[in-house]
Amino acid sequence: MGQKPNDVFNKSLFNDYPLLTTKLYIPQQPSSLISREHLMVKMSRAMKCKVTLVISPPGFGKTTMVSHWILNRQIPVGWVSLDHGENDLLRFWTYVIAACNRLYPGVGHKSLSLLQSVSFSSEQMISWLLNDLFEIPDEIMLVLDDYHLIETDEIHRSVAFFIDRMPPQVHLCILSRKQPPFAVGQLRVKGQLNEIGLPDLRFTEQEISDFWYRQTGALPDELSLQVLSDRTEGWVAGIQLAVLSHMSGQQNALHQFKGNHRYVVDYLMEEVFDHLPETMRSFLLKTSISERLNAELCARLTGQPADEGRLREMEKSNLFVIPLDAEGRWYRYHHLFADFLRSRLKLEHQGEVSSLHEIASEWFERHHYLGEAIEHALAAGAFDKACTLILSNATERLKRRELTTLHRWLLQLPLPFRERPAVLIIQVWTELLMGRKELMDEHLVTLERALDTPNSVEGSLYVGIREDMKVAKIYQSMLLGDYKLCFSQLQAMHMDDNLPDIEGGTMLFGLGMELNDGAIPFIRGYYGFSGRIKAAERYHRLYDSFIDKHSFYDYPFTAYQRAAMSEICYERNQLTESLRFAEDAIRIAKLSNVIGAYVPAEIVRSRILWQRDAKDEAIAVINEAIEHLKLTYHHHSHWHDLLSAYLIRCQLETGEIGDVDHLMDMSPWSRRKEIIGEQDFELLTFIRVLMAKEKIDEALTWCEQLLKKTRTSGRIMTELEVQLYLSLIQHKMNNPHTSMLHLHQALILGEREGYLRIFADPELEPLLRQYADVRKNRHMAEVQTAGVSLPYIQILLSLSSEHIHPERNRQASPVITLTAREQEVLKLIAEGLSNKAIAEKLVLAEGTVKLHLHRIYSKLQVNGRVQAIQKANQHRLL
Repeated sequence: MGQKPNDVFNKSLFNDYPLLTTKLYIPQQPSSLISREHLMVKMSRAMKCKVTLVISPPGFGKTTMVSHWILNRQIPVGWVSLDHGENDLLRFWTYVIAACNRLYPGVGHKSLSLLQSVSFSSEQMISWLLNDLFEIPDEIMLVLDDYHLIETDEIHRSVAFFIDRMPPQVHLCILSRKQPPFAVGQLRVKGQLNEIGLPDLRFTEQEISDFWYRQTGALPDELSLQVLSDRTEGWVAGIQLAVLSHMSGQQNALHQFKGNHRYVVDYLMEEVFDHLPETMRSFLLKTSISERLNAELCARLTGQPADEGRLREMEKSNLFVIPLDAEGRWYRYHHLFADFLRSRLKLEHQGEVSSLHEIASEWFERHHYLGEAIEHALAAGAFDKACTLILSNATERLKRRELTTLHRWLLQLPLPFRERPAVLIIQVWTELLMGRKELMDEHLVTLERALDTPNSVEGSLYVGIREDMKVAKIYQSMLLGDYKLCFSQLQAMHMDDNLPDIEGGTMLFGLGMELNDGAIPFIRGYYGFSGRIKAAERYHRLYDSFIDKHSFYDYPFTAYQRAAMSEICYERNQLTESLRFAEDAIRIAKLSNVIGAYVPAEIVRSRILWQRDAKDEAIAVINEAIEHLKLTYHHHSHWHDLLSAYLIRCQLETGEIGDVDHLMDMSPWSRRKEIIGEQDFELLTFIRVLMAKEKIDEALTWCEQLLKKTRTSGRIMTELEVQLYLSLIQHKMNNPHTSMLHLHQALILGEREGYLRIFADPELEPLLRQYADVRKNRHMAEVQTAGVSLPYIQILLSLSSEHIHPERNRQASPVITLTAREQEVLKLIAEGLSNKAIAEKLVLAEGTVKLHLHRIYSKLQVNGRVQAIQKANQHRLL
């Protein structure tokens, strides 16, 4: 980054996240503004504090005061005007990122890419945003206006997390009607909290007099000033209303109103409103139903001709109209005035409210503002239309992971609408992606019951919904860790000969959702079975047959299956098959723009080239992948970071670490003391850098943290890798006994799951030989337990030797590795069973057994059963 701030919003970056850019503009100053120097002094402390809170009831000029201070200071400011729609965690942070991105185009790109990931972590996303903010050269302010409208605890927690870790050059200003529900005591104690409250914002008598003069051209008499001060208690909105009332000719109005602010606003608004022309009153009432207005929308709501200048004139007349953009196209009413108008509309024209919302819904739909079209349809009680709009918008919301908003809309539909099959399947996927797996069961039961009702949904849609339901159940089982059920569910789909036409768009899943939570390899992540490669292989082999049977070759989900198989085969040392899967994954991923499958597959392709001693070509593959990310607007995403981390690993392996200090300084981990989110690959790479620089104690601390975290999350591959690193670290610290214990734990995991290539590390070979000696000579009782066989150690040693001396091993006999199913089939043919008997015993089709035999013969390089058994015995495969 390091570039100057600008005010050019990079809209292309946010193509997948429809934003109202008016919410990012600093509000314009009213013409009636008066100087309030004591507030300007108080606001100036904001740049010396971490957080500024501006808290007061409505109508005390919070927004005007802060925007006035900003516009008179030469500092970069990102502004977000919040509303109820931002109670969705994703929408909230998308707007925050957009506000920051307006200042520095490099900020937030990586965070945005995470928002669509399967296991979206707000902490990880915020951490990436903070990393970007750490690098900006200037002090900036981020303003969150109307924060009281945020009611979601998850958002409050995420903001508190952001505040705790903000870089020193970032200052946050929160404008709210009430105290935010997160602790600020520590900030107050440390002098890092700037607070501006009701006593500061009240108008003094002098300010009331100045305001009156600015509006009317004359000073108020002493009695009027006293009454105004006493009755309004310095309340800016009340004072403004009193001035309007006075200007409308009600000379005694000031002496007649009394009571609290609510009474004052009702009284004064009535005084102002009742003396407006009838056409203006009608205009105000009918247009009040919309949160934002422009001339064309007003014309549709009122039936009056569109008048571009009308809203502008209203704003100049201080009729509580606030511009939302610099061009004067979009406006909104002051919240208090809007509340008054809507209340009056219901009182005087109750029968028109629904029809006005329907008109607004139609207008917003026609202009492609579907979110607002849905809100108005729901407000109108036009549930058929709302349902149709939600269904047409649901896929995009799911892909963008605006789950809270989608969930809120669904809950506003009456029960008969929510129990429609097309709505229920949306709700099922929403609950699944929100992690509410316990509620899914209830919805699935309701959905099955609805689908069993005759004529509940038309034929093609019925089939699509039923298949989407089956897919949702598979992913629910996967996330719950019930792999046995997951396999049986996929097997049932595989056997079904009546799958829907995905080309017709009848299946949500066929349209593509992000299945990679940022994991490298993909099989490290949640939908890769968290590194349980035996389960992953069984699932994806069956998935492979499913894809072949139904010719689902060029779909996003196929790209993920191919990427997963390329990684599994690579880890099994089946490099030819691995490369075939990787190349197919890359082809499909490019067609479908599935970056979560593309990057892992390119890394596998590079690894195979590296293993074949084509190192320059291996590096070129990654550089081409980085160029592809640029072409597809992902070059600032976390996928770029993953490719960079892989290149660092290559650099470490060649011993060329001259620039490693710079790499460490650039790494976000160098500024952290705790693990946030799931960034295993990057953190493990950082640990390798620390080890290469002999920063052993720091590497040990990170490893111990990561080991604890992975045992909690169940990420087997990461746990295995950490155990290997701990073995290397303890060896460097001259603790051979502890080193062997960590290696033993890694080997238990490795043999149980069938890992091979993860052990092919030049630094591990001497430790593996030492371990083999310890086992052979029985020097350590702790490693003599079951779980690690000596033949497995020998295979790993052969791989390590091949990795270190690839040119020597190209002519050597390759290490033969069979899948778990192939091993079962090989054992049964050794027992003399026929193909039919094997099929019955393993519950497979006879054709599938023949396919396994073909693969076994190919790997063993034999032509029949007898040769296969002989070769298997030679290699101790039986």
